[in-house]
Amino acid sequence: MACTMINQQCLPFECLQVEIQDIIKNFVDVYQCDADIVITTIYAIVSIAVNKSIKLFDGKYTNYPSMWICHVAPSGSNKSAPVKMLYKPINELNEEAVMAYYEELRNTDRDDGTNKPKPICKKLSLTDTTPEAIYKALSFMPQMIYRDEIKGMIDDFDRYNRSGIISNMLSIWDSTSFCIDRKTEDPVFIREPFLDILGGIQPGLLKSTFGNPQLMVSGFNQRILFVYPDKVPVTYYSDKQLSESIMPYWTDFIRELLKVEPTELTLSPEAKDFYCTYYNMLQDKKSSADDYMQYVYSKLQIIILRWTIVTHLLWEKTFDYYQKDIISGDEMIHSVQCMLYFESAAEKVYQEICGGMYQGYTKEQSLKIIYNTYGGEVNLQKLADALGCSRQYVSKAVNKKDLS
Repeated sequence: MACTMINQQCLPFECLQVEIQDIIKNFVDVYQCDADIVITTIYAIVSIAVNKSIKLFDGKYTNYPSMWICHVAPSGSNKSAPVKMLYKPINELNEEAVMAYYEELRNTDRDDGTNKPKPICKKLSLTDTTPEAIYKALSFMPQMIYRDEIKGMIDDFDRYNRSGIISNMLSIWDSTSFCIDRKTEDPVFIREPFLDILGGIQPGLLKSTFGNPQLMVSGFNQRILFVYPDKVPVTYYSDKQLSESIMPYWTDFIRELLKVEPTELTLSPEAKDFYCTYYNMLQDKKSSADDYMQYVYSKLQIIILRWTIVTHLLWEKTFDYYQKDIISGDEMIHSVQCMLYFESAAEKVYQEICGGMYQGYTKEQSLKIIYNTYGGEVNLQKLADALGCSRQYVSKAVNKKDLS
C-alpha cells in the first residue's frame, strides 16, 4: 500500500481529541498566534508528562517520545505567551516537587540516629543548562529544558564546549546510556536519558546561534524540530481571554498522563506500511541532498516514530479503529504530514543559516570539528582508522588553527 506525500504548509490537528482541538483553537484566537506553535507546545508538554512510561517498538527499535522543539518567529509575534500558559501545569508540578523536597529534607535532617539518604527533587524541567545541572537532573529522572529564548541554552553550551557537552547531548537525544566522570566528584551514570527541549528564537538570531559548524556537522541542528511559520499573524489589541474550562481541563489532562501505566505501543500492518513508504522516500531524497539535509532526513526517520507516540495519546478515541496499544494507519499518515511540515521548516532554517550553500567540509575541517565535539577526548588512531588516513594526518588536522 502506498500513501501520497504532499507538501505540508501547516500541522494538521483535525483528528485529535475534540477537547485538544478546542484548546488549540481557543489559544490561537486569544493570543492571535500561529497554530503550529500551540500544537508543538502541546506535543512537548505531553511528551515530558508521559516521558519513558510510553514507548514504541517498530519491530526492530524502541523509541521514547522525546523531542527537541524550537519556535522561530519575530519579536512581538506572541510566540512566548501561549507557550508559557501551556507550560503552566509543569510549572505547578515543579513547585509541588520543590515543596515536597524541602519537607522531606527537613525530615532527613532530624537527628533520629538513622543515616537517611538525601532526598531527590523530582522536578520535571530545568532552566539551568550548565552540563552539571543537566547531567545531575537526568541521572534522577526524565527532564525538559524550557528556555523562552533558546539562544541562551546554546550560548551555555558554547561556554562549556571543552566538557564534551555537545557530544553528550547527541547521546541524550539518542537515549544512549553514558557515564560522567569528574575529578572532584563521584561518577554519575545516566541510563537511557530522556530529555525534551522547548524554546523559541527570532529569525535574525538563527545564523549566529545555529550556524556554528560544530552544531551543523555533528547533527545537533538536525535533531531539532523547527517551527517556522511562513506568515505570522498580526497581533492586535484584544481583551479576549481563554475560556474558563480550558486551563482546568489542560491541567487535569497533564496530571492524568503522569499516572499512565508503562505501555509498549506497536505499529499496525497498515501503519508499518505507511512508515516504510515515508522512510524509503527519505532514502531517495538523501541520494541528491548535501550533507546537512541528509542528516535532516535521517533524523526525521526516527523522529516520526517519537511523534507518533504523542499523536496516539492525543488521537480521537471514539474512532472505530482506535486501539489502545496499536498505532493505526491514519495516525501514521497524520504523523507523516507533520514530518513534511518539519522538513520544510528545516530547509527554511537551513537557508537562513547559510543561504543553502552548505556542501559539507573538507576532511581536515571535519576531523577538527569531530575532535572538538568530543572535547578532545578521542583516540586519534581510532579516528584515523575510521577515516582511512594516518594518525599523523589526524594529529596535524586537529591541531591546525585555521579552518577556513
